[in-house]
This record gives sequence, structure tokens and C-alpha cells, in this order.
Amino acid sequence: MADREEILAALGSKGNRTRTPVAIPPLPQLSNEALWSLFRQRLEELGGRIATLSELEAILARPFVMDVESALRLGRIHDGTPIWDAEVGVTTADLAIAETGSIVFATGLGRPRMASLTPTLHVAIIPKDRIVATVAEAFARMSDRTTVIITGPSRTADIEGILVRGVHGPGDVVVIPV
Repeated sequence: MADREEILAALGSKGNRTRTPVAIPPLPQLSNEALWSLFRQRLEELGGRIATLSELEAILARPFVMDVESALRLGRIHDGTPIWDAEVGVTTADLAIAETGSIVFATGLGRPRMASLTPTLHVAIIPKDRIVATVAEAFARMSDRTTVIITGPSRTADIEGILVRGVHGPGDVVVIPV
């Protein structure tokens, strides 16, 4: 018997290459308020936080960059700081995912993903009606544009297993539901 046939035989019947889907029970239907409560819990577990629009003024006392959609939503333009020198990046997210505390961005004209990746603080503004319960729901609603899913502040533990934040992106993430 050839190696290929031995492997297939060990995995099951030779002709059966289909997988049986695993049934994942759906989350119960949650209200918008309950979804945001779960989102907050998950985000805070990851080291991020929820803020209000009134707190944004204090945050923007530091050099910042802002995507066009956020600038239009807030009625202001970023302060002209080059993206690599900005301490704060302000973006408008497309979705929030309650089960993971993640935020989803589809990039495009006027929506550079670098504003969410290069500054030390990332502020994501998201309409309260753009929250879904699960990652599966988020994937079903995503566009065909390049999409970034951010789950909390940047962190890595690839050097001696020591957790370090902010190495590959923002060390702080603030979400402002509006």
C-alpha cells in the first residue's frame, strides 16, 4: 500500500474526504444593550476600554490622525500630524463583535488601516447599531474589501514567553459607541 493510501485508510474510508460539520449552538438572542455589555466585558478582559464622545476631546490633546469618515462624523479634521508621528489614531469601525470584544474595519479610500495600527493609542468610533453577537455573524456581514479585525491592544509573547503590549500595533484601544 502506498503512503497516500495508508494515510487515507488511517483517516477513515478511502473515498470519504468530507468532514462532518460541528454543530455550534447559537448564542441566545440578545438585546443591543446586552451585546454592548458583553462586548465591554470582553474588551476590558483584553486590556481595552469603552469611552464616551465627551472623553475624546481630552484624548485628542495629543498629536493625532483621523480617517475621513471619523472626521466627518465628528465635524473636524486631524491636526496634520504625519501618521508615523501620531500618538492617537481615530477610526470609524464597521462592526463590533460581542463574543470576542473585537472591532472590524473595511479599508478603502479615506479609511486607511494605518490609523488603527501605527499610533500608540487607537480610538475606534462605532455606531451602536453595528454590533453582532458572533464572529460568524460578522463574517456574513463583511464586505469584499480588505478587512482588519482588531481584538484588543497589540500583544505578543514570542520572546521568552513574556507578554509585551504595543509591539506590533497600539498598546491601548478605546472604543466609543455612538
